[in-house]
Amino acid sequence: MSSNSSNRGIDWPWSSYIAWQNHCAEAFYNAPKHLQQSILPWTFAALVVNEQNSNNPAAERAIVKHESYGKQLGRISDALAVLIKNSGTEHDDAFDAFLELKANVDFIKHNTENTRFEVVIADLKRLRENNPTRFKDCLKRVAALCPQPVNSPADGASNAPTA
Repeated sequence: MSSNSSNRGIDWPWSSYIAWQNHCAEAFYNAPKHLQQSILPWTFAALVVNEQNSNNPAAERAIVKHESYGKQLGRISDALAVLIKNSGTEHDDAFDAFLELKANVDFIKHNTENTRFEVVIADLKRLRENNPTRFKDCLKRVAALCPQPVNSPADGASNAPTA
């Protein structure tokens, strides 16, 4: 007494397999038709340096190993800002745009110094727990950076020089 119309709510045993095949076929259809990747390139923030875009990628890798692109650009920016300041020429839009860019980069660098300092503090706390001797050596090195002892407000002393 059963009919095909009464079984429509129940999946046929192969329905999920066919749906999976359709899904895979759609994925392959949407995949890129041509894939090309050079072997052993190196990247810097999505910049790929290889034989196709550099005359001497080995030299670039050696240079960046010692002097990062960021450091190179920072030095060039510092020098260019001095040249602009001392040139005596009227500033135009290009100079102003560059000096604004440099000011923004300097601001970001200053803010990251604070973050790096907090990381150093966390590392010192960990070092104090794990290796007290090394911790004391590190504190001596930090103290050597100060020409005279620094007292914190918690010490009850002021930092003003005494006469």
